[in-house]
Amino acid sequence: MTDEQQVSTRLSFETDEDGITIYAIVIAEADGFEYSEEWLEKALVKEGYSGLTVSNKVHTELAGLVNDNHSGKVKLGKKIDAKVEAFLSGDLLTASLKVTAAKGGKRAGITEVMNALNDKEIELHLVNKKRIVGLVRKSRIVAPGEVVEVVVAKGLAPEHGKDTQFECLIEGVTDRQPHEREDGSLDYYDLGEILCIDEGCELMRKYPPEPAKIGRTVTGHEIPARIGKKINFKKCKGAIVSPVDQDLLISAIKGQPIISDKGISVDSVYTVKNVDLHTGHIDYDGSVVVKGDVASGMKIKSTGDVQVFGIVENASIEAGGNIDIKLGAVGHGDTPKNEEAMHINCLGNLTAAYLESAQINVQGDVLIKSRVSNCEINAGHQIIVGNHRQEKSGIVGGHVVAGVLIRAEVLGSSGCALTHVSIASSAEDMEKYDNIKQQIAEHDEQLISRLGGMVKLSKQHTKESKEELHQLKVETEKMKETISELINQKTEIEALMQKAGAGKVIAQKEAHQGVHIKILDQDQEIKSRYGAGTFLLFEGSMTHNSAVE
Repeated sequence: MTDEQQVSTRLSFETDEDGITIYAIVIAEADGFEYSEEWLEKALVKEGYSGLTVSNKVHTELAGLVNDNHSGKVKLGKKIDAKVEAFLSGDLLTASLKVTAAKGGKRAGITEVMNALNDKEIELHLVNKKRIVGLVRKSRIVAPGEVVEVVVAKGLAPEHGKDTQFECLIEGVTDRQPHEREDGSLDYYDLGEILCIDEGCELMRKYPPEPAKIGRTVTGHEIPARIGKKINFKKCKGAIVSPVDQDLLISAIKGQPIISDKGISVDSVYTVKNVDLHTGHIDYDGSVVVKGDVASGMKIKSTGDVQVFGIVENASIEAGGNIDIKLGAVGHGDTPKNEEAMHINCLGNLTAAYLESAQINVQGDVLIKSRVSNCEINAGHQIIVGNHRQEKSGIVGGHVVAGVLIRAEVLGSSGCALTHVSIASSAEDMEKYDNIKQQIAEHDEQLISRLGGMVKLSKQHTKESKEELHQLKVETEKMKETISELINQKTEIEALMQKAGAGKVIAQKEAHQGVHIKILDQDQEIKSRYGAGTFLLFEGSMTHNSAVE
């Protein structure tokens, strides 16, 4: 007798009144045979109870009845139907189906799927039917109780309209390039003259805003899209809108262009022979050119660039652009920390022949032709000091900090002068980064709460609910704009932090005892002379190699 014949004649099944509990009815016959779990499994599959969990105790009891050729009734267990659930993403733009495979009960089918979709009010025309068919098929071949899940519907994300776009039409405003020597090498200390444009020069063009496209959730609700704003040129000194083209900004005077987000100002350049007691302090809304020297105790404050063709002696210079000191700057005293010390601050780059006993804060690069002595320097990007043509060339004494790179011919001196060089993100950036992360988390939580409120209100049809829904839409759009701006700020700071971690300190010729090198939180004190080489982080630790890039 075959296994199938034995199953049909020796075993049958029945359910309890609850329709869930399953019993096996064993029938004794003259021809006995050995019980096996496979034999029971075939019987369960034939009756539609595939996947039913049967304990070892039940197998033992059934084996006793079958092997001893006795009749009897044994409780096998309870069948569990497949479970189908639908889930919506937090932004309501995707819907997923999760199926828990049956364990002896009814397998997942179209009816269960439709019930789950309707329970979450998912728009059926957005549902990917092929994915549902694949999900149901997979749920029938996986192990009993196993969970399978797939995204079955996607909404349409809103496309926010772009505000008026502005295009700068002049080149070389902020990016002054190093001069190329005859031998092909670059002279980082000679970045050329400050750009000056003529009257009537085309400065900036604006383009009309681009339209917005509304979105739609998987539940069929509209997601508003922000309409692109029409923005005019910002009022800029020294610039006017072209009389023949309202989308074009042109210069009204000859001078130096200064870029802003919605326009370009043009400042005439202020030129003076020397800055001393005859001129007094200079506070100028534009760029300043000093043909000679800046005397001790004098101050120059400029919203543009400052060029000094002579020497700066213990003076104070502050610029909104770049500072270029052709013959160098020297302060008084061995330390630049006292109140009467020389201060040089700029938002662009600083170039000079040499620096001595000065306090320097620069957001861009510091490029020094020969030597930096006993200075306190903070640079947002890189510090490059010296070249092989200079007899005394390098960084000696003081504290020098850069965001990405410090390159010098020599670090320290043979006299073991205490010299600190560091690659680090500024404390202000780190504090701002932590604050931005907290704000993003708080705004995300508030946004999800408002989106949930909008879904609930959209199901109501009262005048009050419509007004409240409109107000929530306005608040949600403003919150999305705020989150986008915060994310952009966070990304910018993360880029700076990543650059600092990949930062390098390079000694082109040698590094002496007494030099302290720090990159992020890793530091190293040089206790014996090093030759040319690069200090950098490798797998989180400070390392030195003889390669000079």
